Amino acid sequence: GLNWSHAYIGQFPHFGVGASVGGMFLPYETIQPVVDALGVGSSIPEQLRTYGVPFPTIAAGARLGGFGLPFDMGFKFGMIPESAKDLFSDKVTADFFLIGGDVRFPVIKGKGLVPTLAVGGGYTFLRGQIGIMNLTDSQTIDLTPYLDPTYTTYHELVFTAPELGFSWDTHTIDAKAQASWKLLLFTPTIGIGAAYGISNAGGGLFSDVIYNTDSGLTEQQMRDALEAAGYPVPTDTGLEVSSKADGWSFWVFGGTAINIFFIKVDLSAMYNFLNGDYGGSVNVRLQL
Repeated sequence: GLNWSHAYIGQFPHFGVGASVGGMFLPYETIQPVVDALGVGSSIPEQLRTYGVPFPTIAAGARLGGFGLPFDMGFKFGMIPESAKDLFSDKVTADFFLIGGDVRFPVIKGKGLVPTLAVGGGYTFLRGQIGIMNLTDSQTIDLTPYLDPTYTTYHELVFTAPELGFSWDTHTIDAKAQASWKLLLFTPTIGIGAAYGISNAGGGLFSDVIYNTDSGLTEQQMRDALEAAGYPVPTDTGLEVSSKADGWSFWVFGGTAINIFFIKVDLSAMYNFLNGDYGGSVNVRLQL
């Protein structure tokens, strides 16, 4: 968000407000170690292996020209509404929440073929989740020998077809430099950014557990039976591993705005140098 094609919108009363939709693709290599460790690699669809795991984005953003000094400031907020989640494929689920902002200062105020050049920095908090559904069939575990060796009562646990899930939350500080040209109906732009993220990330298998029995047992009794049968005992959320994942990110972005009076339609793309992520977005806004 906030990568508008205009590198600098000017001082107050200049402002803009709009919304963006887009997405990025996480390279399959970033999840492959977990996939291989869980033994579900053969269930990953070929298109996810080739193009990566899609991650959609929806965000609202606003910019306001600075007061007194030459700068502009931006604010962004994003999430995926429940109604929009039905648009995803039946194989991939996604969810995210983000909030953040930035400040930009013009180094060169362009005119004609001379570009406007601005530098700035900002902060973003992002929480995200991606799931890949139906990688294996449901599993049934017969616990009757451990709970009732006489087989007077039948006991079994049914684990529904699991979802392979990845989740993260990150606090990011970033710096960007951006150039843009005002050319009649178009404003092409190109920029480069660097960010340091302080994150927690992880992944695992998640499924619903259905307990079939003719007589009630406590959750602890079921856990004890699983342990006695030699199965891993699930947590409240599933089988999950997480850890801190701090590090740098460097990316290039570019695109153009189509200027129709006060309405700006931005088409942009990005590429991350370190891990090969790529993505794009469309932003529609009112800008004065």
